[in-house]
Amino acid sequence: MRANKKETSVIARVSLVRAAAMAAALTASLSVPAWAQGQQQQSPQPVNPAVQQFGPRANQAPRQQAPKAELVATHGDWAVQCQEEPAAAGAESGGRACGMFQAAKSQRQGVGLTLVVVKGEQEGKEVTMLRVMAPIGVYLPTGVALEIDGDAVGRVPFTRCIPQTCMAIAEASEPTLEKMKKGGTANFIIYEAPGSGMAMELSLKGFTAALAELDKL
Repeated sequence: MRANKKETSVIARVSLVRAAAMAAALTASLSVPAWAQGQQQQSPQPVNPAVQQFGPRANQAPRQQAPKAELVATHGDWAVQCQEEPAAAGAESGGRACGMFQAAKSQRQGVGLTLVVVKGEQEGKEVTMLRVMAPIGVYLPTGVALEIDGDAVGRVPFTRCIPQTCMAIAEASEPTLEKMKKGGTANFIIYEAPGSGMAMELSLKGFTAALAELDKL
């Protein structure tokens, strides 16, 4: 599936480094369902205390557990969450990360996708970022295709993969946001191989209200 040439600017690809840093800082701690990230819940494995006495990590403090996300509001099929972030080095207090998300699951067991929408600033301009989290093993060159009410809008490029999750991050242009506000359903299509797409349907019910909620936070 290929986007219309007139709509090639609908989803603008931003700098991979800046987009990843912004989206990670604002959304890394959002508590989305594990299955939607292609992750499986696993019990922590015991560590032999003797092993911790050796190597460069011997004197490192244990990693602190991330604060629990707070559900701020629900609008239609969208949830808005916020979480306090730990203070950076030299700072007295951390910031607050907020975002809205919705998870979808295909008919194939264990395959899911989560869309996280966050707002931030880039070069003095307010931007709205789409962060699509798909399971590992997707066909990366194709990216994630986006359709709204059956009409092709564009593609979101994959930027990086971490264990069990591949992320596609891009800035949503105003035309794209307007289509999402007025639309009924959005299909995010991931690919297992060239020409082999799998659609994940997300409801756009409550999208406008949830986006407005982010402006208040």
